Amino acid sequence: MAGSLIKIDEEIVTSAVASVTLGGTDWDSSYDVYMVRFNNVVPDTDTQTLFTRPTISGTMDANGNKDYAYKIMRAGASFQNTSASNSGWIEVSFILGTGTSSQEMGNGVLYLFNFNNASEYKFLTLEESNLRHTGELTGNQGGAVFKNNSSACDGIGFFFASGNIASGTFTLYGLKK
Repeated sequence: MAGSLIKIDEEIVTSAVASVTLGGTDWDSSYDVYMVRFNNVVPDTDTQTLFTRPTISGTMDANGNKDYAYKIMRAGASFQNTSASNSGWIEVSFILGTGTSSQEMGNGVLYLFNFNNASEYKFLTLEESNLRHTGELTGNQGGAVFKNNSSACDGIGFFFASGNIASGTFTLYGLKK
């Protein structure tokens, strides 16, 4: 994939913010597929779940029109499945996953499909790993569908269930055709 990723937007959080949005006015609609990378994401409140939502006209869509499912791979326990239908968000990290202690953080990659198509559903895939507040290493792999076929999306946002994003790097790329 070397040479095929074109950086579109990047947000580096060094002091607490409620959410991070990639795209919006920086969105480049000339790509069919986008990649979002997030690294070293830490909440300012212990034991939080990271969520994402697509954006329409620069605003995160909070309507209950998102379905997601993924497999949770746990170092200290059996595999688990999680899913939701008609949710207002897409869960990114394992429930109550990320903590605030040293080395507890989330990292991951999302691929976004159909985001520019106003007449089709939008899809994303997710691969995420985090060191939980319990010290357990977990990984998630799965996908989601954004059941909106009346608007194109122009970005994606991230936020924790409670509190703020204390630190982390969020980068949006377009995949060259």
